[in-house]
Amino acid sequence: MNRTVCVSLALLITLVAFGAPLTASAPLLTLSDYLPDGVLYDDAIPKPADVLGFEPGEWHIRPDQLVEYARAVAAASDRVTVEIQGRSHERRPQPLLTVTSPANHAGLERLRLAHLAVSADGALDEPLESMPLVVLQGFSIHGNEPSGANAVPLLLYHLAAARSDEVEGLLERTVILIDPSMNPDGIGRFAHWANTNRGHRVTPDTQHREYREPWPGGRTNHYFFDLNRDWLLAQHPESRNRLRTFHRWRPNVLTDHHEMGTGSTFFFQPGVPSRKNPRIPERNVELTNAMAEFHAAAFDEADRLYYTQEGFDDFYPGKGSTYPDLHGSVGILFEQASSRGHAQRRLNDVLTFPFTIENQFRAALSTLAGADANRLQLMEHQRDFFRKARADAEADRIRGFLVEAHGDRGRLRGFLDVLAAHQIDSFTASGDGIDSATSIVVPTSQPQYVLIRSLFDRLTEFTDSTFYDVSTWNLPMAFGLDYRSLDAAELSSLTTSEKAEGGEGSASEMPDGDGIAYALDWTDSDAAKVLGRLLEQGVEARVATRPLTAETTTGSRNFGAGTVLLPRRAGSGVEEALARAIAGTDVQPALLTTGWTPSGPDLGSNQTQPIERPSFLLVVDRPTRSYAAGEIWHLLDRRFEIPVSLVNFSSLTSADLSEYTHIFMPDGSYSVSDALRDKLEGFMREGGFLVGTQGGAHWIDSGVRRREDAATETEAAGSEERPVYGDYRSDRAKQLVSGAIFEIEMDLTHPLAWGYHSAKLPVFRTSTRVLSESANPYLDVAFYTDAPRLSGYATQNKIDAIAGTVAIAAGRYGGGGWIQIVDNPAFRAIWWGPSRLVLNSLFFAQTLQFTSPPTTWE
Repeated sequence: MNRTVCVSLALLITLVAFGAPLTASAPLLTLSDYLPDGVLYDDAIPKPADVLGFEPGEWHIRPDQLVEYARAVAAASDRVTVEIQGRSHERRPQPLLTVTSPANHAGLERLRLAHLAVSADGALDEPLESMPLVVLQGFSIHGNEPSGANAVPLLLYHLAAARSDEVEGLLERTVILIDPSMNPDGIGRFAHWANTNRGHRVTPDTQHREYREPWPGGRTNHYFFDLNRDWLLAQHPESRNRLRTFHRWRPNVLTDHHEMGTGSTFFFQPGVPSRKNPRIPERNVELTNAMAEFHAAAFDEADRLYYTQEGFDDFYPGKGSTYPDLHGSVGILFEQASSRGHAQRRLNDVLTFPFTIENQFRAALSTLAGADANRLQLMEHQRDFFRKARADAEADRIRGFLVEAHGDRGRLRGFLDVLAAHQIDSFTASGDGIDSATSIVVPTSQPQYVLIRSLFDRLTEFTDSTFYDVSTWNLPMAFGLDYRSLDAAELSSLTTSEKAEGGEGSASEMPDGDGIAYALDWTDSDAAKVLGRLLEQGVEARVATRPLTAETTTGSRNFGAGTVLLPRRAGSGVEEALARAIAGTDVQPALLTTGWTPSGPDLGSNQTQPIERPSFLLVVDRPTRSYAAGEIWHLLDRRFEIPVSLVNFSSLTSADLSEYTHIFMPDGSYSVSDALRDKLEGFMREGGFLVGTQGGAHWIDSGVRRREDAATETEAAGSEERPVYGDYRSDRAKQLVSGAIFEIEMDLTHPLAWGYHSAKLPVFRTSTRVLSESANPYLDVAFYTDAPRLSGYATQNKIDAIAGTVAIAAGRYGGGGWIQIVDNPAFRAIWWGPSRLVLNSLFFAQTLQFTSPPTTWE
């Protein structure tokens, strides 16, 4: 790299030290400062400034500008093509740039299919030596980590315009895929913030507004989700688009360019050795180390500091740098210290945006050099990985998994969508005691054997107690589905037929005949979507608060508590509204022929209560956690099509709360004034319901209920030896619940539990906080079981402290009431199982009865 970079930075530090301003008229680095020495460039290829109007690092690039520059280069170069992988929530395009030699472009589809054959069954059509390597370079999946995306124009220009034997040879031997803006909505949000707060004279003052993003910041996507945790969960369009690209190519190397704290240097993998996912082969580590030698040499050349094997790990396979490792690829994480704007003062220097961009560009080039030098070894690793996976599948006692949804087609479809995103096949299943309509088999004898076993793993033993992310990711538990492993004999005893498909539902039909009311079974997750659509259309709906047996046009049928009843009155339009509402679902309405029921409440009974159209206020902005708020917003708005009003916490005191039936307080560190507390209590007295999860649930306990037995936290068990400072991190980690799956047991007669087939439910727990049991037993809806940890890391003393404590509580307050859910019912949008608790809170809260403790009865 050009040493002008170092000279420019030294000059910058000197100017700032003596008070000289940083002006916008002269960029800190020009294109020639970034590019390698001694390379000639084709004048026909547009430079970044020719299209953008500024040098890289002078301003923050927007996603649309990245697309514009990529298309300009592709129009001028026979080395580059641009395609759109899909679009984000905000309908921004997700471009994919393919850079390789003109000859490779001419036969690109043939090369792709030959490359995929490495990971498929059957012999290869051609030797590895004659096939190009595939490298996918991804940038800025966190929108406020912008140096990666801003380095893309430099990388693209260099690869397209360089006239050198080195670059031309690289492109002959490599297909380079560039994902320039992995989170276009977040990048756009942050670029707007940084650019609109940048003065003509750049200030490095850390208190300057530019470096203090407002809530929720640019890190996340439209719904405040961390997309770098969604590779495995595949709940967002950005991720599903990216996964299609990954599996369409199965790259040998995938890089993931991030940023970290301003005071750091530069990190590249390998990560912490003891925190490697056990399903990642050692050959992957060896190749990661071989690639690291090239990164180290590149940074040593420029006298740049860096580190490895600290802080970051390769455990959770839902991250962009770990997901490839379970596919015979080598994923590599880069973390650059962030300027979080244009220039920020640190303890001994000023970190500038151009400096961060140059480091990302340097790492991108060292990746290509390292991949090229280890080309054959990388290809052999991928081939051997899938060969071993096939052999392991044949030797494994477990030959498949039976997954049962117990009548919930909507939830099963969601599960199948995730499997399909990962190219995992499943098949409908039938046999003794199995509901063939909502049961599937996932055979392990398929190319994705390693990932399948990981998705179904229950992890309870660990070599390290520290985790960069969660410690477990069991997919069927997240969906609240029953599953069990099958050996060869058990698998052969089942009848498996056509391939199971997810996607939009299509099995719903309106029943024929005459009747007085329609009934919707609340078991199917999509019933909440149908009910919401009906209430939007003004349809009268009631809910059965007790199980009943009713006569239908197809005979006598049993219905559970929570069944939605739709009276069929003349002129009501309910039939037409229902036909519209069930479109795109598998919800099958039943038509009741009489209001008299052989058992259970009659249709006109007081035990069938009207359902009010909900109006939902979600508390956002500080002090709420943006992730938790976004998960509830996404759950209701995106999955169930229920409108949500986002209201800042600071606006609650002045807001007209009479417009809402529910106020939802997600996780956060709430400190509520007496005025707001009084207002929330007034909201409940007037008929509203206050719902809190995690930190919101604990604030309700102390702030509204004011119980003497408020939330408590068990202290860590004493240690026989005095702790030492150097062990702080590991000692602290042992007292955390690092994203583990626990089990609760619910009272199935309670409105919050309507629609569940089993009293026991897996939930995802990320804290050690607990609620104490109420003096009124009718307020406590669910408890953690006596041995609650199902999967994931938690010390035994924490498991014991959580066992038997309250997980869900609810009660009346005036005309309304409160609901507490200790854990996150919608974690990362993948926890479909407990998410029904939110829907039941929304539609059925008014059915809660006033109760009193038995000690007050006379």
